[in-house]
Amino acid sequence: MGDGADGGGRRTSRGERTRRRLLEATREAVAARGYVAARVEDIVALAGVSHGTFYTYFENKAAALDALIGVTAEELQAVVDEPWDGPDGAATIEAVIGRFVAVFATPAAVVRAWLEASAHDAHFAERLREVRGGYVRRVAEGLTPSLAGTGHDPALAASALVAMVEGAVTQGVVGRDQIEQGEVVRTLRSLWIGGVVRLAEDMAG
Repeated sequence: MGDGADGGGRRTSRGERTRRRLLEATREAVAARGYVAARVEDIVALAGVSHGTFYTYFENKAAALDALIGVTAEELQAVVDEPWDGPDGAATIEAVIGRFVAVFATPAAVVRAWLEASAHDAHFAERLREVRGGYVRRVAEGLTPSLAGTGHDPALAASALVAMVEGAVTQGVVGRDQIEQGEVVRTLRSLWIGGVVRLAEDMAG
């Protein structure tokens, strides 16, 4: 299996470095061209390796993107699995949003490519449903007590709130026109809290 095959720590280490270089090149290619337009030719040119080396590590472009997505998916799941509680509800919401924004912001190009790929490939669509579904379910659990008796579906409200976070980050809001990550998090927190309060008021209306 090329320089990633068994045969000594040096070869394995070199293989890992090559694989990381290919993944970084994949990230750069999909960021610049989008998932559909990016080609293996673009990836190998950015990585400075041959086609043969690429295919030693990945079956195709989709497999390389899938490896990148795996890292992001694990980070998102880790946030979903964390405790979401605290004495100050607003501070807890801000902290949760902040962690999700931090996970989304660094690989924003990967997430954009993932969203694009999900429209063309059932595998990517299923992975997106799984990861997003866990996030939505966790938010919906928190909303259920507040929305009880209002006629509003907590899962639907959670989906809208999650989409708000995804959109703010994947559309390049963070870092654009001097908008900092903290400002985005504070704005999203206010929108989340304000939206939930308004939905909860429907019970009285």
